[in-house]
Amino acid sequence: MRSFFLYAGIALVAGSGLALEILLTRITSVIAWYHLSFFVIALAMLGMTAGAIYVFMRPGLFGQAVLARRLARSSAAFAALAPLAVAWAMSGPLLPVTDLMGFFALLGFGAALAVPFAAAGVALTLALTRMGLPAGRAYGCDLLGAAAGCGLVIPLLDAVDAASAVLVVGAIAALGALAFATCDEDPGERRRSLGTCGALALALLAFAGINAAADAPPLRPAWVKGVREDPREFMHVAWNTHSRVTVSNQIALPPYLWAPGRNMPPEARLPIQQRVLKIDGAAATLMAEGAASDHAYLDWDLSTFAHRLRPSGPAAVIGVGGGRDVLAALRSGHSPVVGVELNAAIVDLHRRTMADFSTVAARPGVELHTDEARSFFSRDRRQYQVITMSLIDTWASTGAGAYSLSENGLYTVEGWLVFLRRLAPEGVFTVSRWYKKESPGETARMLALAMEALWQLGVDKPRAHLLLLQAESVATLLVSPSPFSAADLDAMQREAVRLGFNMVLTPRRLPAQPLLAELGAIDERAALWQWAERQTLDLTPPTDDRPFFFNMLKPGTWLEGQEEVSDLDLGFLGNLQATQTLVYATLVSLLLTLAALLGPLLGRSPATAEGPKQASRTGLAPATLAAALAYFALIGLGFMFVEIALLSQVGVFVGHPTLSLAVVLGGIILAAGVGSLLSGKLNVERGGAAAWLFPLIPALLVVAARVATGPVTEGFASADTSVRVLLSIALIAPPALGMGICFPLGLRLVERAGGHAVTPWLWGINGAFGVCASGLALGTSMTWGISTTMAVGAGCYLALVACARQLARARA
Repeated sequence: MRSFFLYAGIALVAGSGLALEILLTRITSVIAWYHLSFFVIALAMLGMTAGAIYVFMRPGLFGQAVLARRLARSSAAFAALAPLAVAWAMSGPLLPVTDLMGFFALLGFGAALAVPFAAAGVALTLALTRMGLPAGRAYGCDLLGAAAGCGLVIPLLDAVDAASAVLVVGAIAALGALAFATCDEDPGERRRSLGTCGALALALLAFAGINAAADAPPLRPAWVKGVREDPREFMHVAWNTHSRVTVSNQIALPPYLWAPGRNMPPEARLPIQQRVLKIDGAAATLMAEGAASDHAYLDWDLSTFAHRLRPSGPAAVIGVGGGRDVLAALRSGHSPVVGVELNAAIVDLHRRTMADFSTVAARPGVELHTDEARSFFSRDRRQYQVITMSLIDTWASTGAGAYSLSENGLYTVEGWLVFLRRLAPEGVFTVSRWYKKESPGETARMLALAMEALWQLGVDKPRAHLLLLQAESVATLLVSPSPFSAADLDAMQREAVRLGFNMVLTPRRLPAQPLLAELGAIDERAALWQWAERQTLDLTPPTDDRPFFFNMLKPGTWLEGQEEVSDLDLGFLGNLQATQTLVYATLVSLLLTLAALLGPLLGRSPATAEGPKQASRTGLAPATLAAALAYFALIGLGFMFVEIALLSQVGVFVGHPTLSLAVVLGGIILAAGVGSLLSGKLNVERGGAAAWLFPLIPALLVVAARVATGPVTEGFASADTSVRVLLSIALIAPPALGMGICFPLGLRLVERAGGHAVTPWLWGINGAFGVCASGLALGTSMTWGISTTMAVGAGCYLALVACARQLARARA
């Protein structure tokens, strides 16, 4: 029974730790920006490493007689501190870093969130390295619990807001403390601990219920994107794993258009009743009262221009938002109008919560589908006259990671090929993106993406299939599988002049803007890629191997000054600054990881720093200690490189972010947990080849998964969701299973060599390198592609062979 409660405690604390990490990603994406979210989470997770190193540095505090008590207290501290740290984080603004003091403010923000993780790190380190449990079973329970915590977040955020979910997670950690408390051999201490932990769990659950039921929850984000938030401004707030959607109270305002034509008459600007929808407090769209207007103002918006050329037939809208693109298609005369919206909270507004105000879902001929657009159009067999994708950018971190934006897969060559193949021969795919005349990076990349997609579609002269118009800060691109006819070009010119839009690129004229003129004049595919490589920004067409349309900063400009980078982008976007933040976060993580590696060595007393006394301090000879440190550092690097690659690649295949979170992240951790449990079958203590060749198993399985992923995802892109989920699990499980065996087997080799005292330090090294690897892996994917990231991960496991051989040769 004692072992059962220890395993249960490990699973509960590990599960609550991962759930808290995902919730923090969501909360920080709301109160700040997705790139700052990555920085903060990296700092917070290094708290886990700090807890592990603390156990190593202060062994006197964790004697065998008080281990269970220390386990219960550190777990209870995690349960109590997590809501407090999150409440403190939500109480003030988190602003973009523009100077040194802003950087230190962000550093302090992350450090505060690291405190509860440090307590969790102490608990898990003690449980895994000091309680005498079989390494494979203990680590397996840790991973299985983490996988369960990942899955728990999905229904939890569907039921309550993120702040209330943090309280529930704290209650689960308190239950883990309760499980550890049952193992205390002192009856008096056991009763006190059980009472304290039980009361803490009940109190946290009660507060979660009160907070979730309140109209204005006492525990909520007080500042969003640097602005004080008043909950009275909202009539509805909904959370899920990839966004927080707020709906404002009803207001009368002139119609908001992305880019109105210069000739828009005053009567089209008369106020109408509207509500503002915001995703994570930044990406906004407006919902107009459906029945009270004929919506004539929509005819003057640049994003609806395709309807001037193709006014009838089936139409589709990617990203329903407030419903304006659906209304524009209906007004033009399209039927049916198919809206594909990823965010279930937004579809629910149209169907239920705000159905009477919106009226979109109830209109004849309208279909609303909650689905990922690529997945939907891969299965749908209808042909459309117009497919619209207007300014889809949520800037919202998904639960799977701060740079895993839900819209990444919409802006790749493979994605656009899916959309173009769903068009009728004369149909039009129209995309609107932001435009900056001095540095039209997004516009140029969008145009390059269209040209590459057309070449892959078999088109000889892409320019004959393209129209690019511009108004204010928006450019709209029209792409057709067939060349635009002379009648199309005459109609386009007539309507553009009437409405007041600029004709930037047509088959009859090149742009006046120099960068776009160079791009428009290219008539060979190879020349496009050569041209894109020479530009200041990364203007190469994004692919599924590099699905980062918004991150255009090249490595050569990563460390340039803030002003130089800002000049290349529209100020309100911040996507280039996001890449810089990733670089700074990774550098800070590397420095803190170096501190985790060297700190324990420098912290030793001089008397223990030489000869045999060094071995007595760590239990290992210098060469063996170096091999052990390298082994666990490589595991941290390799696991994260493979995980980031699979998240990016298979996540696009699965489609929906919620499913991706459960299948990809949960699947990796779950399969690794099973691998850890199975590692007990390998008897490395006997020596021989099996004691050091086992890292070849994950290395080969990672390579096999990489080879199989491309053909599987391409061949089954149109399969049902259930089939794609099963295939994703089949791709993920083998490499994850192999990766799961390496940590417990390495731990057993170190203990066999007499390094029992150093195992907490190794646990911390593993975590520290895993945190900095997340930034390195993202940077690798952005620069060289996901295939390279996967190859680096496989290389890390291959390098384990040399470390394992050194450990296998060592003797206590």
